[in-house]
Amino acid sequence: MNFFFSRYNNESMINIDGEKIWRGGEKIGWIDEGKIYSLNSGEKVGYCSGNAIYRVDGTKIGWLDGDFIKTVDGESIRIEENREHVVGSDESDVVRAAIRLLLGD
Repeated sequence: MNFFFSRYNNESMINIDGEKIWRGGEKIGWIDEGKIYSLNSGEKVGYCSGNAIYRVDGTKIGWLDGDFIKTVDGESIRIEENREHVVGSDESDVVRAAIRLLLGD
């Protein structure tokens, strides 16, 4: 059994396919040049700049720090773990982190 599938099921994994973002077979959003859009609202929910992640209103919600994604709430997520959770495409670690923080687990 593949480690990837033993740790996460298809319902919780986020898959990036080109500019489309999927979870459990449902499209949940899309990416456009570092900006993250939600299918629910059809609007931009946030973006990344450098190593930081922001909500659409400009509020910083997270950043990359060494091997971790840090959030303003004090959460730390290993970048390697996030690569297993947000799969597909060749997006940068900060874009993958932005997707997870802005569109949820």
